[in-house]
Amino acid sequence: MARTKAFDESEALARAMGLFWEHGYEATSVRELAAWTGLSSSSLYATFGDKHDVYLAALDRYRAAELEEVRNVLSAPRPVRETLRAMFADLINSLMADKGQRGSFTLNAAVELASRDVEVAARLRAHFDDIRKLLAARLSTAQANGEISTSHAPGELAHYLLFGLYSLATMVKVYPDRASLERTAVLTLAVLDC
Repeated sequence: MARTKAFDESEALARAMGLFWEHGYEATSVRELAAWTGLSSSSLYATFGDKHDVYLAALDRYRAAELEEVRNVLSAPRPVRETLRAMFADLINSLMADKGQRGSFTLNAAVELASRDVEVAARLRAHFDDIRKLLAARLSTAQANGEISTSHAPGELAHYLLFGLYSLATMVKVYPDRASLERTAVLTLAVLDC
C-alpha cells in the first residue's frame, strides 16, 4: 500500500520560495531548505527533486502569482494612466512594507542566475514576455481610444514600463526612500505623453 504524504506540498513550496527569496539560490543550502520547509532531505528530494528543481518550482510559483496580479490590475475598467499609476503605487507600497528589502523574486533570479543558468533565463524571458504582452495589449487599446500618445509602439512602451517597474525593486535596495521611488515612477509614466 502506498504511503500518503503527511505534508502540504504547496505550503512547503511557499516556504522554500520565501527562503530563496530572502537569501538567494547560492546562499541557501539543502539543509536549510529541509529545516525551513519542515521536510526531511529525502522527502524534499522525493517531492521536488534536487535544490535546483526546488528553486525552479519556487520561481514558477512566483511567476504565476505575479502574472495573475498584473493580469488583474490591467483588466480593471479604468483609464490606463490611472491603472498604471495604481500599479506603480502598489509596487512601491509593497517594496516599502518589505523590511527585508527582498525586492522581486524574478528580478533577484535574473541578477543572480540568468547569465549562467539557461533554465532560469528561459523562464524569466517567458515571464517578462508574458507581462510585456499584457501591457502592450492594454496600451494598444488605450492608444486606439485616444487615452495616450501614439508616438511609440505599444510593445516598445510596454517594454519600457515593464523594466521601469522592475527598476524600482532594484532602487529600493540602495535607496529605501518612498519619495525617490515615487519620483521615479512619475518620470517613468511620463513616457505616456511623449
